[in-house]
Amino acid sequence: MTQPHDDVRTARFRAMTEDDPENELAWFSLGQALFDVGRFTDALPAFSQAARLQDDLMMAHLRQAQCLCELGRHAEAKAFALKTRALAIAQNHEGPREDADELLEEIEDALD
Repeated sequence: MTQPHDDVRTARFRAMTEDDPENELAWFSLGQALFDVGRFTDALPAFSQAARLQDDLMMAHLRQAQCLCELGRHAEAKAFALKTRALAIAQNHEGPREDADELLEEIEDALD
């Protein structure tokens, strides 16, 4: 169901998740649309659902970690950043691995 504060892009992706709740890319796209406008609390469950539907969807794990960091929940973010790093290595994706490494450094700094 469209939320009153959804923009056109968010509403479109939310409708896609309602039409096909098993579509991990629709969930990821909804999460990304929310993430892009700083709605991290709202984006987190969308990324979580995308990752549940496709466990090797590396960017869903990365975005979960980033949302949690933005919300000040660094201890929770660490597991998602580590999962992202492992998937990036397994899938041979250098950029996301570097992103995960940088995020892990940020998390460690925040936890110290």
